[in-house]
Amino acid sequence: MRPETPAARWQDAVQNLLDIHRPEQAERLVRQQLALNPQDVFAHILLSFALYQQQQLDGAREAARQALSLNPAASEAFYVLFLVEDQAGQGPARAQALQEALHLQPFNPKYLAAQAQLYLHQHQPAAAQQAAARGLANYPSHAGCLIAVANALHEQQRWPDLAPVLQQLVAAHPTMPKAHQLLGREAMRQQRYAAAQVHFQEVLRLAPTDATALQGASQAIRRQLWVGRAAVWLDAYLTFISEGTKQRNLKAWGHFLLILIPLSLLCIPLLLFMGFEAVYWRLHPQVRRLRNRPDQALPYAQQTFWRYGPVAAFTLLLLAWLTGIFWLLVWLGVPESSLGPGLTGGLTTVAMAIWAAFKQASEHPLPEKSPLGKVLAAALALVLSITCASWPATWPYGPLAILGLTSWAGFLAFRRARAAA
Repeated sequence: MRPETPAARWQDAVQNLLDIHRPEQAERLVRQQLALNPQDVFAHILLSFALYQQQQLDGAREAARQALSLNPAASEAFYVLFLVEDQAGQGPARAQALQEALHLQPFNPKYLAAQAQLYLHQHQPAAAQQAAARGLANYPSHAGCLIAVANALHEQQRWPDLAPVLQQLVAAHPTMPKAHQLLGREAMRQQRYAAAQVHFQEVLRLAPTDATALQGASQAIRRQLWVGRAAVWLDAYLTFISEGTKQRNLKAWGHFLLILIPLSLLCIPLLLFMGFEAVYWRLHPQVRRLRNRPDQALPYAQQTFWRYGPVAAFTLLLLAWLTGIFWLLVWLGVPESSLGPGLTGGLTTVAMAIWAAFKQASEHPLPEKSPLGKVLAAALALVLSITCASWPATWPYGPLAILGLTSWAGFLAFRRARAAA
């Protein structure tokens, strides 16, 4: 047991501050010690860790190099250099720093876990598993090595070997959020959605701001609802067709050709169903409690309208523009029989594009203004476009005017979207 010296006490205090992610306080304490003893190698290493946690990569790199100038055999300085270069995206420097750390301490489980994670990023799960196994040989309950082994087995799809590793991880570290998160991921793969929800909610109990666990718990609830399971199956089926046709998969092309006409006829009902499922799932009481929405926030139905309203407005505007385009083609003399295949394929493409836009909107922050005006204006444009195309008394100036108006509005919306991106 290490004696309780003043040096040990301040080092433990800094380590505790770093563990609970309070790097600013840790930095102040370390700099006080460095003012008293500027040759303290471990103080420079702790300063590097504190600066790294604050994303001050240049300062963290300089502090680690200062530690190495005082002691070239300080393996922990090489380790923090690895973390810094990894965050900075410097691949060769990252690999060199980790190699030096392992050269000094080849059996350190923390360094071997980092090497395993590096192999995983390089899509070498077998090598990652071997590196983590070397760390576990000296420290059987090391969390980083167990997590690396679990991820390597998951990528190799070695499911029978994965279960005991996960059980060992959660038994050794029952309060570690990552352990329950991996159990939740495995339960989702096995389609045990109720168990997955329990695991993800345990992660949220331990780490309430974990976004991955929040999404996992929400998805687990979604897949326990019949309407959610139907929507997930439909989304997977449409993805199989769209991705398979791009990869020249004959089976996907067969499905595409078989459902081409029915899909074009059912695209609007399918979109309505998938939109209903998304709203139904998000308004579910369990999901609302899971998201812990504060009382002063907008009602969830209003949030949903604000989030997806701009996409709905653009969809209505696109349909109004397409109505004018089809009228123009017929008015110019293009035979209606030749429009059939183009109309079918066009509607299918538009339906998939609209659904992709809705999925993308779910990942963006909530707009600051209500889209009600845009939605009403786009709906009015669609009504006018259909009216002008169906009423010969307005030809040709009515449909052409609406076509020009919708083209101009679409151009402005596209330019505004690009500027925002």
